[in-house]
Formats: sequence, structure tokens, C-alpha cells
Amino acid sequence: MLGYASIARADDPRDIFGLKPKANANVDCRDGKAFGCAQPSDPLADDDVPYALRTWLPASYVLSLPTANAAQVDVASFALGAGVDGGFGGATASENRWTIDGAPADDGQSGGADTVVPLTFLDGLYVTAGGFSARDRTSTGGVIDARLKRGTATHELDAQVWLGWTAAARHRPTIPATYSVRTGVVDPGPDASLSVVATGPIAREWWYAAGIAPSLRRTDFAFVAHTLVDADQDGVPDGFPGIVTTDLVERDARHVTTYDVPMMARAGWDRGPHHLELTIVGDAFSDTRFLFNSTLQSSGIDASSLVGDGIATWKSNWTDTHLRVQAAWHRSQRHESARDPAAANMPQLLSAYVPDPLAQDPALGGACSDGGGDPYPKLTNCPIPSGWFASGGPGALVDTTIDRPSLTADVSHREGNHVLRAGATGEDTRQVTDTRFSGGEQLRSLFPGHMDERKFLDPNTPCEATGPCTTVDTSELAYRTRYTAAYVEDTWHAAPNIQVDGGLRWELMWVGSALHFSNELAPRLGASWDPLGNGMSRVWTSMGRSFAVLPAGLGATVLRRDRYVDEVTSPFGTGRQVETGAPFAVARNLHPITQDEVTAGVELSPLHAMRLTGWAQARYLRRGLALTPDGFDNPGHDLDLEASRNTALFGAEVATAPTGKLVLRAGYLYGHTVGSWTGLASADFEFVTQNLVGALPTDAGHRTYIEAERSGRVGPVRVTVALRLSLGSGRPRSALGSSDDGTIYLVPRGSLGRGPLLTQTNARVQATWHGVDVLLDVFNVFDHRDATSLDEFYAGGSIHPIVGGAASDLVFLRTESGGVPARNPGFQVPTGYQAPLSAVLGVRSRF
Repeated sequence: MLGYASIARADDPRDIFGLKPKANANVDCRDGKAFGCAQPSDPLADDDVPYALRTWLPASYVLSLPTANAAQVDVASFALGAGVDGGFGGATASENRWTIDGAPADDGQSGGADTVVPLTFLDGLYVTAGGFSARDRTSTGGVIDARLKRGTATHELDAQVWLGWTAAARHRPTIPATYSVRTGVVDPGPDASLSVVATGPIAREWWYAAGIAPSLRRTDFAFVAHTLVDADQDGVPDGFPGIVTTDLVERDARHVTTYDVPMMARAGWDRGPHHLELTIVGDAFSDTRFLFNSTLQSSGIDASSLVGDGIATWKSNWTDTHLRVQAAWHRSQRHESARDPAAANMPQLLSAYVPDPLAQDPALGGACSDGGGDPYPKLTNCPIPSGWFASGGPGALVDTTIDRPSLTADVSHREGNHVLRAGATGEDTRQVTDTRFSGGEQLRSLFPGHMDERKFLDPNTPCEATGPCTTVDTSELAYRTRYTAAYVEDTWHAAPNIQVDGGLRWELMWVGSALHFSNELAPRLGASWDPLGNGMSRVWTSMGRSFAVLPAGLGATVLRRDRYVDEVTSPFGTGRQVETGAPFAVARNLHPITQDEVTAGVELSPLHAMRLTGWAQARYLRRGLALTPDGFDNPGHDLDLEASRNTALFGAEVATAPTGKLVLRAGYLYGHTVGSWTGLASADFEFVTQNLVGALPTDAGHRTYIEAERSGRVGPVRVTVALRLSLGSGRPRSALGSSDDGTIYLVPRGSLGRGPLLTQTNARVQATWHGVDVLLDVFNVFDHRDATSLDEFYAGGSIHPIVGGAASDLVFLRTESGGVPARNPGFQVPTGYQAPLSAVLGVRSRF
């Protein structure tokens, strides 16, 4: 229809797919990045491990797909081996290591990505899902390394402008027998972005690369306040126990515009074997959040953040020796403030009722009043069944600053058929958190006449049950982690097409004075065979060990927490409660989180024009760390249930050369992850441990993707159509209970089947004329709105797990007294959905 039919008839089919040998005869495989290179031909190549489960995603390729103004965090999941929510090998996304040109750039507080880098700033992404060597800086997930653009021989400018629209989101339905005074929904609004990247020479041997990519986004918040109705005056809300009937009090809306400004500035010097790169890259952005069950004045908190990295890298690449020294500094700052300036200096009141009168919202206060003239005197007009109703100020405001300097040195030397490598690295992360209450205190009230005044305590002054206590406006907590590693590695070229690599990595991981893992020894071994020769294939196997990198945010568990005092006044008298801020007890003889891995696979690139990959991976994680009734520990060392996670994966992919008129890439992954440990954030071991073992939330199931791009001409206009289709299994589902012992698994974890299949189709139509591209990217073309998460709480009360039970046994669940427990009407009701249909129109030009 766009001239494709005539093209297909006229051209050699091999040319359509880029399969002609002559088109790819001179492929440079020295670094292993070029398409058709299964492994690097340079034995001193430090970026690529011949037995790694890795994917090189060139920015030029990813930008040819419907990705609009995406960043590296948005497309890392395109790599083969990516599982649920961007995790790898059964791990959560927070277990990944994110680096920029090898320098650590992940979130020092909780793990995961921190510095966001637009794709327009990148040369590409190196994503490693497994098969790590001793030189690799990794944790228990994957490693995503963003490679920034370098200077070019001539001055070049890439400019892009994007305008986006998003359909209204799907919202959670009203749950029977539930009520909230004020509810709200969030819908995405329009957005606009710009990207300008310049590269070129500065002077002889010097180059530059610089970019800025500002964007604006509007988000719409809608609020609805209502009261209960008791028209028949029976003291029971009308509609109960179904959807309760309510009277509308008021509707409100807030339209919030936030900004995001990624920036990059680089300079480099190249002279012979020596190379110097100096980089500053970062992101300034804002965000806003609202609390719905509150007055509007009290509900909003604005935040502004600045995240960035300064990186200096020296490389010397002689004929038989490569040396790299890198110093980097990662910094993250976040500041929170009241959205409404009038509430900035007001204490927040958290009440189990709607105050009467309510000065911040007289209309709501009058409608909720149970005083004279109440139309429903037998009913509380605006009950607070759970949680609090907030009024006054925004409450706790948190400022966070994280610094992480790092230093790395690596050397590799060729000696005969051996390449010997050694290196060391160190990271020193410091997190400082300053928390303050608006108005200097936070108030809590269970009923009129009861008041609990909470203030932060001076950490250096004791506070007893009686007598004066010294309070402060701000509570400051400081946490520090240290990560140090050193390694030795030997790659033996047993034959021109056979490599055997072995190494030992030593790591130290400290969290303040509480956790000291000082002798983590990680042996790693692998072998690779190139049966086709010339870097066109690899058959590999590997085995190795890795240890978890612990974030500084763990200090809130094992080092210190906020210290505060509650002064309580009520008709029953006065009292005082002191939170000392003491950490949870840390068990003796703790062991580091340890993961062992085995991989095997094959990659073939016949004629350097097609890539066929198949691999298998198994991971065994043990000695997970978690809170238990006895404190922070390795569950299981006392013969109780061990905190473990086991994963088996199989993946396959086929891709054609990007030189063809039709470019295809398709992949499939099957993964199964079972165990009892879901990560450091898990609270599962604090309570009852029965039924914890089962399919974990990161159990991938079946996942597949297809990427395609087809080009042709309509007169003088070059037209390109690109697609990305993805299909994945839903999450394993569980049935939880809220018991007297805490949250429990009523039946074995993950035994209630899976959520719905998640499918998405993204499409691009691009027209190029006289060097100007006009692009239309449409995401979720068919507007699928399937559920991504469900409410898993089945019931509450004095209940216990059905050990070894099944979903069919839930109907027989009983309380300790033999009664039917209070069942949650929202059980298995969706709590999250796929992002709705959106479209982005862009214009791009290169000079």
C-alpha cells in the first residue's frame, strides 16, 4: 500500500532481510558490539564476557522503535532475559545494578535506577542478565550499563520535539460495604518534551558531547467528597452490605504540571593509546502527591529532586596491556514542601473522625456534622472505618541527600595464550535524611477530647516517662554503607576458537556498624567455543556466585530510626509514650545473601546477518535477610523456614540485520521462580511462616516479544513503520489474611493461579523528507486495560493458615471460635491496570 509490494517483488528476498553476504562482509568484531558478532575478536576487550547472558541495545536501534522520548530505565526490559517489572533471573528490579559508562548510578537508598538518562544521550545499553565474570560489579539481579555518546569528527546536532496525549486511566471500581469521606482518581494529562544533543571536536585530540532534554507533564487529580445516607432511618447505611448509597458534598480538581530536565556535558581527549573522558550527567525534576482522605489544603506535597553523576575515566590501551582508572561521584537530593503555602506552618491533625467545625472545608464539615439538623440522626454521617482523616498541614516532610563516591581500577595483560586481569573498586554511600513536621508537630485524635501531640526528640538528650523532654523541629538520620571489591581473573585461549575463563572476586559489604560482611568470596568460571569461527558463534557455559549489594536505606532497620515523644491528653488523664528510635535487634553470626548461578547457551550469527540465540539459566539464592520475631536475621539457621529463592529460565531469540528493509527481532522466555524470600523489603518472616513457599511475584511464566521495522518510499518521502508487540503471563496470585499474628498466607503462596495475560502493541509511523522526520508513536494501540495487580486479602480475624491447602479450601476457613471470618469484599478486585492508550507526535532533524 505504501509501495512495499513493488519493492518486495523487485528486490532479492535476502536483501529485504539484510541477509546478503556482501552487505556484511567487513564486520568489525573487536569489541563484540556489531550485529553479527557473537563475541569480541579482541582478547583484551574488557566490555564483553564471552559466556555472559548479555544484550547490546544500540540507541540507534531502540530509537527506531516506538519509544518516543524514552530513557534507559524504560527500555532495559527490551533485553533478552528481562522478567517481571524489569527484574532479571527471578530477582526484583531493586536488585539490579545501574551504571553509566561503568560508574555506579543506582539508588543508594533502596536500590534500582536513580540517574535517568534519555536515549538521545546514549550510544547504547549493555544489559547483562547473568553469566558474570570476576570483573563484573553485580548484585543478585542484572546489570544495566548506559554508554554515553562520544564526540564526533565533525559538529553534529540532533534535535527532537514531542507532544503527547494520554487517554483517561481505568480506575478501581467501588468496593461493596466500603466508604471513604473523600476519594480521588489520577489521570494523565498532555505532555511536551524537547531534546537537543550536540557532538563534535573541540580542538586537536579533544572532543565534546552535550545534551539537554527538558519536558513538562500535566497530571489531573479529581476529588469527590460524600456522606452516607440513611433514608429509611434504620441506623444502617443504605445499600449496605452492597455498594453503599452516598450524598455528594463537593467535587474538586487539581491540575499539576511537573518538569523533568535531564542534562549531559562531556569532554574527552584521545592521544595514541591514551584516552581521558570527563562527564557530568544528571536530572532535575519535580513531582507532586496528594492524600485523598483529607482536606485539600492538607493533602498536597511537592517535591523537587536533583540527581547526577560526575565521572572521570582514564584509559590506556597498549598492544598487550589495557589500563582503566575511574573516579565517580553520584549525588541525589530531594526536598519536600507543602503544596499549599497556607498549610506550610500548620500542624497536621490525623483524626478518626471528621472534625466539627472544619475550618479548612466548611462545606464538608457541615455535611459531616452529626449535630442539630442532622438528616440521619441514627447514623454517623462521615465515619472513618480505618486509617485517619487528615486536616491542617501536610504532616511529615522529608529531605534526603545521598552521596556515593567511587573509585575503580582495572588492568588486563596478554601473556601468550592467557589474558590476565586484576582490579579493585570501592563505593562509600552516605545517606542523610531530615524529617520535619509542618507546624513543628503532628496531632492525632481518636475521638473529640483525645489528643496525641507528637514531636521529634533531641537525639542527645534523654526523655523519661516523667519530667521535661527536649524536642527539636527536625529529626536527622545518617546511614553509611561501604562496598569494596577486588578480583583476579585469567582467560585462557586454549585454541583460536576456545576460551576458558576463571576468576575469584572478593567483596566487602558493610552497613554502618551493624552489618559487617567482610569476606565474601565469589568464584566464577566459564568457557566459550566458536564453532563457526571469526566471532560468528559461541557455545558457552558458566557458573558463579554473587552477593547482594545492600542499600543505605537498610539503616532504618539495623542502625537508627526517628526518635519522638507522644504527649497524650484525654478525659481519662494524661500520658507519655517515647519512641527511642532504637533499631531492630541484629542476630549474631549473620551470613550475606548468597546466590549461585549456572548458565549454558548458544548464539549463532551466520553470514553476520542473522542472530539466533538460545540459553538456559538456573539461580539458587539462600541466606536471605529479613525481619523476624527475634530481629533482623537469616531465617532458617534455627531450623525454621529458610529465606530462599530458586529460579529456572529458558530464553530464545532470533534477529535479522538492521541493514535490511525489513528488520525483525523476536524472543521468548519461560521462567519459574519459587521460594519464600521476595527481597529486603519483605515483611513475611515477621509473623507466621506457614505457606510462605510457593511461586513468587517475580515468577515470569511465559513472556514473548516481537519487534519489526519496514521501510519504503512514497514518491520523495521515505516511510517507515515499526511495531513492538509483547505478551506476558500475569502475576501469581495468593490469598492473605489479616490475623491476630499479623499478615499470613492462608494457602500456599501463589496457589490461586495467575492474573490475566498482559498484551501490548506499540506502533510507529514515520515520514522522512529532506532530512526531517515526522513521527507518530502510539502506545497500547488496542487500549488493553487488564489488571496488573489485585487485592490479595481474603479475610481477617482470629484465623490461621490452612497448611498445605488449596484455593478450594478457603470457603471452609473459620475463626478460632468456629465462626465465619469477616471476608474482604475487595478480594481479587484489581488495584492497578495497564497504562491506557497514548499517542506522541514528534519532529526530529539532524544537522
